[in-house]
Amino acid sequence: MKKVWAERISRDGVSPVVATILLVAITVVLAAVLYIMAAGMGGLGSTPPPIIAFTPSHTSTEYTWTLTSIGSGRMVLKTDIFVQLRNESGFVITTERLDNASGTHGFKYTFSSAPGYEYISAGDVISLDKAYNSGTAITLVNPAGTGQYAVLYVQP
Repeated sequence: MKKVWAERISRDGVSPVVATILLVAITVVLAAVLYIMAAGMGGLGSTPPPIIAFTPSHTSTEYTWTLTSIGSGRMVLKTDIFVQLRNESGFVITTERLDNASGTHGFKYTFSSAPGYEYISAGDVISLDKAYNSGTAITLVNPAGTGQYAVLYVQP
């Protein structure tokens, strides 16, 4: 009986090479799990931009979109909206701040709003010169360009 116990208790362990590989593997897996957990926490506090609804219309000289509502009940500063003009292929031609002090922009559009009010509101109007082709779009984006508030398409 003593001989069986003596055989089971052995001084041999895992070789140093195998032990090192196991430690490195455990460290890499733990680092990956922590990275995934930390990356997931960054998006919890952010909220998507509100969706802004517009009513389109047009005359013989311009396209017009009148703001009708803002989703999610949030108020949006005029300075927090940038306007991108995109061609028919979706390529961004230019990006301008919505609330430009001069009232007109490099690509012939205007923004009309209640004077003295710093937030966009129902009744605000965006107008675009009718020189642009059908399929051209105005995209309203946040300052970082990571979220779209609305996409306004030029249609005949």
